[in-house]
Amino acid sequence: MDEYVGLPREHPESYHSFMYTHLFSHIDILPQNVHLPNPFATDLAEGCAQYEAEIEKVGGIHLFLAGVGGDGHIAFNEPGSSLTSRTRVKTLAHDTVAANARFFGGDLAKVPKIALTVGVGTVMDAGEVVVIAIGASKARAVRDGVEGGVSHLCTFSALQMHPRAVVVVDEDATAELRVKTVKVCVPPR
Repeated sequence: MDEYVGLPREHPESYHSFMYTHLFSHIDILPQNVHLPNPFATDLAEGCAQYEAEIEKVGGIHLFLAGVGGDGHIAFNEPGSSLTSRTRVKTLAHDTVAANARFFGGDLAKVPKIALTVGVGTVMDAGEVVVIAIGASKARAVRDGVEGGVSHLCTFSALQMHPRAVVVVDEDATAELRVKTVKVCVPPR
């Protein structure tokens, strides 16, 4: 769904590397069926347009699986992003850079400041969307995204308008919800 600009594909914190390490190397998928944003395109805007075209060519995204940032961003659609945005180049907010510094030895200077990201409109076009939010650090984002109004300041909130969106949370991530009817009890097997 996104990728840092300027980080080599082999870097352990590139999303290319992450996807191969944690998913693609464990499933039966042909390399030609893997489509990731290209942060090395000569023209990044054109590369983003090509990525959107690839999505359309295969019939769209059937299942979009994502997490949510503590400030309510989905993919790298930082607060203030258009809810109709498409895949594009995005400057990362300081909060996102600071949150991601943990993956770069705590060094803010090592975190890329520019990324490619699918847009909110791209996510909204997916057949189904599943967002996972774990921990108290996501509680405000869950509250704003689920109970707040739809707003470009919490791009996650756009999913309120999606006909097939599911938010999966742990109890800590529900701590700031005003409506306390979210607990689903699953009986033990």
